[in-house]
Amino acid sequence: MPLRLRLVAVMVSLLAAALAITGAAGVLQLRGYLEDRQANELAQSYRPIANAAHEAVVENRNTTINAVVPENTYYTRIILPAGVSRPLPQIRDLRVTSTDSDESASPADGPKPRFPDLTLDSERVHDHRPFVVQSVGGGSTRWMIIAGETTDGGIYAVAVSLDRTDEIIDKVRWFGVTIAMLALLALALLGWFAIRRAFRPLRQIEDTAKAIAAGDLSRRVPEAATNDEVSSLSHSLNVMLAQIEESFAVRAASEDRMRQFVADASHELRTPLATVRGYAELFRQGAVSDPDDLRSAMRRIEDEAARMGVLVEDLLTLTRLERRQSSPGEHPRNLGPVDLTVIGADAAQDAQALDHGREIGLVGLDGPVQPVVVHGDEDALRQVVTNLMANAIRYTPEDTPIEIVVGARADQAELHVRDHGPGVPEQQRQRIFERFYRADASRNSASGGSGLGLAIVAAIVQAHGGSVHVDETSGGGATFVVRIPQVSHRDRPAPVQTHAIE
Repeated sequence: MPLRLRLVAVMVSLLAAALAITGAAGVLQLRGYLEDRQANELAQSYRPIANAAHEAVVENRNTTINAVVPENTYYTRIILPAGVSRPLPQIRDLRVTSTDSDESASPADGPKPRFPDLTLDSERVHDHRPFVVQSVGGGSTRWMIIAGETTDGGIYAVAVSLDRTDEIIDKVRWFGVTIAMLALLALALLGWFAIRRAFRPLRQIEDTAKAIAAGDLSRRVPEAATNDEVSSLSHSLNVMLAQIEESFAVRAASEDRMRQFVADASHELRTPLATVRGYAELFRQGAVSDPDDLRSAMRRIEDEAARMGVLVEDLLTLTRLERRQSSPGEHPRNLGPVDLTVIGADAAQDAQALDHGREIGLVGLDGPVQPVVVHGDEDALRQVVTNLMANAIRYTPEDTPIEIVVGARADQAELHVRDHGPGVPEQQRQRIFERFYRADASRNSASGGSGLGLAIVAAIVQAHGGSVHVDETSGGGATFVVRIPQVSHRDRPAPVQTHAIE
């Protein structure tokens, strides 16, 4: 059975039980009230009726008395005591009817009460309290009786019919049952529509769940502007669905990146592998017999193997960084205060040592060079600067100057690597940090790069909670801007003496 029907059935059952209990209590209360009123009326009118009946029995005739009693049908039983003319007690039943203000007594006929056995010792004869009996022969009419002692030592019992009382009770009972049935029917209909309306959000949740199961992860449960349990449930479900959709999107993006990663890695490894294989086949076929040619072939195999080693090492580094980035609880290792000024100075000195003909310098962002401290992994941050410097040296003319700029703005430490070469076209600046992406044909694997240097830079900077982008250098060229949150003054190390770069 659907839950809606069960709720309606429970609601109707509870109301029916409440109406039944209330109705039964009301009927009993009304019955008691009417019987008490009838008892009071009988207590006020039974004596003239009993006297008239006793006189009619003694004189063996009908009689009329002048007494005002409530209009009703009364039955009397007169028990005459034994005497000279009556060896045994004589019992006579009479029917007393009301005629305007007179009462006439006549022999009883028709339904009559089942009088109990009464004696002068009976408690009912002495206390004059009314009691109720059924009709003779099991009829439906009930009777209220008051008994007492006559002046000649006999017994009388006056009974009045409770038909009017029972008729009122029956009418009230059937009226109550009819009203209760109509109320239950109305409640069932109203309850059905009310429950359907209340269950509408649950049906919407069901429809949303079916749509999501069919693949539409963007579906959400409509949230009503109410402060009830269903609204709270809808909000919680929407939060959960948003997290599920985000998780699926992240997984899909991760799978796409993995497929692209495998495709790019395969493409990058194809050329050196083909070169190594080609020289190996030439050597196997005996085509390389001259010692100079053999040394040249071995050198080419060694160079390509070194290129593959660099590529594989960069791939492993990038994979480790992305794994840490995808794990919320995993952070860069060896964290501590790191002075970007020291790292920039060391990178400038190293680059100057490798390229004597190029002008390389360390300058301040908004003035003199000052210590700029961040919280991070020193080795990883050194790799960031090294990769940016290698990229600038590799893709700019030999006489192009390069500056490393260090400073801080708005609680953000900044490190710029600024060159004055051909620069990066604006439409390619977003993609330049992707794996194996090269801005133009001149930037190919033959130039010595793996195509992963800037991707590693972006991964390291993001792992430190920072950002990296490329701008155009004033006057031409590319400026790579790294921003990382700066530590507070109390966490900064003592100033480190840096060496000027000539």
